[in-house]
Amino acid sequence: MRRFRPTTGRIGSGVWLNRRQALLLAAGAGATAWSPWWRGRARARQEQLPGEPTGPTAPPGAQREGEHLVVGAPREPGSLHPWLASTIAAYDLLDGVMDGLFRYSAAGKLQPALAESVAISDDGLTYTFALRQGVHYHNGEPFRGEDFVTAWELAQDRAFDALSTVGWQKVANVDVPDAATLVVTTSDPYAPFLSTVATTYLCPKAALAEGVESFREVYGRAPIGTGPFRIAAWEPGEAIALERWDGYWGTTARLASIDYRPYAGSAELVAALAAGEVDIAGGAGAIPPDRADEVAALPGVTLFQHGTMNWQHVDLKQMAFLRETPVRQALDFATPRDAIVADLLAGGATAAFADQSPASWAFSQTLRPRAFDPAQAASLLDQTGLAAGEDGVRTRDGKRFEIDLWGVEGDDQVRAILDRIAAEWNAIGVSTLVQTAPPDALWGPLGYQFSDRMTGCLYTWTNANDPDDLFYWHSSQIPTSPDGSGGNLPAFFYPYAFQEEIDGLTVDAASTLDLEERKALYEQIQSLLAREVPVLFLYWERAFPAALDDVGGFWPSAWTPLLWNAADWYLADGSIAATPVTGE
Repeated sequence: MRRFRPTTGRIGSGVWLNRRQALLLAAGAGATAWSPWWRGRARARQEQLPGEPTGPTAPPGAQREGEHLVVGAPREPGSLHPWLASTIAAYDLLDGVMDGLFRYSAAGKLQPALAESVAISDDGLTYTFALRQGVHYHNGEPFRGEDFVTAWELAQDRAFDALSTVGWQKVANVDVPDAATLVVTTSDPYAPFLSTVATTYLCPKAALAEGVESFREVYGRAPIGTGPFRIAAWEPGEAIALERWDGYWGTTARLASIDYRPYAGSAELVAALAAGEVDIAGGAGAIPPDRADEVAALPGVTLFQHGTMNWQHVDLKQMAFLRETPVRQALDFATPRDAIVADLLAGGATAAFADQSPASWAFSQTLRPRAFDPAQAASLLDQTGLAAGEDGVRTRDGKRFEIDLWGVEGDDQVRAILDRIAAEWNAIGVSTLVQTAPPDALWGPLGYQFSDRMTGCLYTWTNANDPDDLFYWHSSQIPTSPDGSGGNLPAFFYPYAFQEEIDGLTVDAASTLDLEERKALYEQIQSLLAREVPVLFLYWERAFPAALDDVGGFWPSAWTPLLWNAADWYLADGSIAATPVTGE
């Protein structure tokens, strides 16, 4: 049920919890080498930035009791429904409010939550969970195995219509033989089962007592979980207030309360951090790369850096000329990703070639992004018969190569990236018009993806910690209507020419249990994506969280939402710099 969408982009990992060497063809079908000059500049920038935290902050001084902490972010989530929320900001909060059977640590390891342990059958089909006893929801109801059954039933309910049921559709049977045991049987082996299905936030079965529609509305504003904090109030545009839940099954939270406070933009957020009005800026509210130096220089503030599972890209709707692989490759050659990273992101990102993060075990060590090469781009378009007309716009059979390039309205960084790309595409004869719109309009049923025009859109996707590529690329995930389920939206009108190949690889990668075999399959998938360019992979994001120097227990990472260990956060006496220390 769990799915992620960064606050500046469309859906991320698409998980209902709710992620071979390149073929170097003469036409540039594979990924080519980096541009050395830009690579060197980005590397030099990385060396100036702070390192990744290896443990929680531990400022000197005694812990202050009953303290209140403020988290700042440039936007607030639209919904906090644990199974329908669509922003990273929502999951930043929900990870301090809700629990699944398992959860991830900052080191990227699964650890027990509502389940104390799990036994997996030799054939990989049956998972027997030992359920934690004595757990209660924030409304006093006990946690039971039947709550997982409710989640499974809802995954199959078309009236609820979750965006994705990837993983959950593999569940063939659920049995609760006693209060301490949950047995889940899958129809086929599914390697990411624990990282997707078993980490889904669970709700009490009674939450659906008044029907699906009531459940949608009530839980979108005030979800009830089993986590260390509960939602106390939500004043739109002002703050979402969390208060300590003293009935938490784990160690009681050190803080009395947390406010999640939205700001108009990154400038306002940085100003609030500098003024001491915000204690933490992380997760969806992490500092943009181009402001990292500014924040690093602030007295009383510590800046951190870590990888993410997010990649920024431009989707390419399968329409008209964009259905042709050489055309998509040409646009890839004409996209200045290294310059975007160096100039617009201050080197605070990594140029991308496919969908697996450098932080992931599945990341290809052999592939590289295409180098920026407008001449090669023009040559490829010439070979397809797209010739420049009198006005310089390429045309074939009377049809002009015109593309609308979309992005989120009001985001200066998005606009700067779009303008940079558009300038290069226009220079090779592709008439490119930059357009922006609010997120709800961009990805609503009347959005750009459902028009009859050639379009692209800049946004972020994110993969699960244990990758599953089915949601993004498999034909079963092509929505059947503008408001239907599935993440393979660029193929809404026409499946990819390589659809059968990507279908087979993604199924095999998810169903293979041997890790080395899975690595080889994900290598093949990345090679195929680099060759076919279904979307223009721009860069993998790096995050730059920051905290005031008296914040203790703060441990941001690539593997977890912001409040994953909020129960350990505290404020200490004094204002001496907080120093990350090695932790487990």
